[in-house]
Amino acid sequence: MEPSGSNEIDLVTLELARRGLRAAERVAGELVGWPCSIAVVDRAGALVAGHRMEGAPPATFDIAVEKAWTAATFLAPTLMLGRMTDPRTALAPLDQLPLGHHGMGLQFKHKGRLTTIMGGIPIRDRDMKVIGGVGTSGTPSALDDNTVSQRCWSAMYDVEEPPASGLERYTKVVEAALEAAERMGLLVSVCLSDPDGWPRVFYRMDGALFPTAELARDKAWTAAAFRMPSADAASFGRKDAPGWGIPTSGWNERFCPVPGGMPILDDGGRSLGSVGIAGGTPAQDARIAREAAKEALAAWGA
Repeated sequence: MEPSGSNEIDLVTLELARRGLRAAERVAGELVGWPCSIAVVDRAGALVAGHRMEGAPPATFDIAVEKAWTAATFLAPTLMLGRMTDPRTALAPLDQLPLGHHGMGLQFKHKGRLTTIMGGIPIRDRDMKVIGGVGTSGTPSALDDNTVSQRCWSAMYDVEEPPASGLERYTKVVEAALEAAERMGLLVSVCLSDPDGWPRVFYRMDGALFPTAELARDKAWTAAAFRMPSADAASFGRKDAPGWGIPTSGWNERFCPVPGGMPILDDGGRSLGSVGIAGGTPAQDARIAREAAKEALAAWGA
């Protein structure tokens, strides 16, 4: 749904998610003054888009996703769920929460997803039906996380265009991948990671199957970890190849020796990051990943 000229939404699209992320970045940078990760999920809890600001700890990306997932699938802010599990916060005003209260939420996790730490809020349509969720992690306090998430959601209703992202250096690479997918008539997920395999920017095109979100990230991690195309990492499963015949599945939740992951290496072989694509055939994903990696090297002057 187009946001311009309207302030009603009934579906969390990639465009709306990106608008929210840009506005949330500004609040985190100018009001809170602290880098963080912000994630937007759909009503199923599947990731639509995510930004990890420069300087934000890598692990904050996963926590932001988990907060968003919790808010969307429990149909409630993570603050409310947190108060159910921490009696110290049950009736306390927000400005009187005890130090370290948000840490209690780390003890209440369900299969690595349920996160009862303030900072996750559901996205609602005009009828107050939950259609997605927003999660933020990395600011100095859980209350600040909540403020950033609130701005992400409210920006989706704004008619005015939000400011540019502070991650344009990375979003341009992901946009190049999305454009390549559009030319090929594909709906894909794109994950751009840092040299250690942690996501910097993630976008899932409208209509792309939600499992492609995890697949794209897995491919990006594999390419970064092995510093080679994700498909080539399958050679580590051979007993006569480096790696001593590691199993191709089961030993690591991120290992994905399937075409579509590409490392971004400069002329000296130094890793600058990686990109993972999922949604097309293996050959199509690999082609888009190569184009994105090439765009990154050109855009970054490497």
